[in-house]
Amino acid sequence: MPIRDIRSAQSYRQTILIVDDQPTVLAIHEAVIKSAVPHARIVCMTDAAAALNWLNHKHVDLIITDYRMQKMDGMHFVNALRGSSLVSRQPILVITALDDEKIHQQLLSAGVTACLCKPAHTSRLGLLARNLLTQSKLNYTGKEYGNRQG
Repeated sequence: MPIRDIRSAQSYRQTILIVDDQPTVLAIHEAVIKSAVPHARIVCMTDAAAALNWLNHKHVDLIITDYRMQKMDGMHFVNALRGSSLVSRQPILVITALDDEKIHQQLLSAGVTACLCKPAHTSRLGLLARNLLTQSKLNYTGKEYGNRQG
């Protein structure tokens, strides 16, 4: 069965990966996303390098990450994601405490789908997550995948 058929099935649960090195912030973002997208599977990780390794074996429909992390910052994480054929199309949302237009533009140029400033308003984070998941689903059911198998 083609992967687009699996991901467009009614019973398919989209997966969201949330990466933040601060467990409290991670828990807050998880609660907001669970409330906004109750049907989604949410995976939380505090280590970006471990998340990259995990992504070598798993599929996600949306990645939400912090920008400032101790071991690997958000820019390096995004560059590694976009350099991987496994995660080249999934939407990426970066949440950062830095309200710096230059950094936001660099992130967007690197392949980030959207940026939010901390503290992220819960309604905006939830709405953006739902919209990006819809976009992700359309990536698998759109015309560009129409003739692909597997």
